Amino acid sequence: METGNCGVVIKEKNTKFIVGLIFLIISFTLYFCIPLIFFLPYDIKLLGSIAFGAYIVSWGLTGVAIIFMGKEGYNLVKNKVFSIFKRKK
Repeated sequence: METGNCGVVIKEKNTKFIVGLIFLIISFTLYFCIPLIFFLPYDIKLLGSIAFGAYIVSWGLTGVAIIFMGKEGYNLVKNKVFSIFKRKK
């Protein structure tokens, strides 16, 4: 994925980037909802199986998102997200 001078993604690969970003958002949402599974009124073994399945699907969606976004797109998103933790000079 190429970026212009101001860091904007070029239109050609913009669609794949957006699809990958949607998969990444769904993946993180599913991952952070896993603890809520244990509030469902089912047997603990079934809940554990559902939570494990959700965990595997979440990581699978993360891999699919990285494939769609490409290495450069993933690094762009990662840098934007982790920039809030960097110290300002």
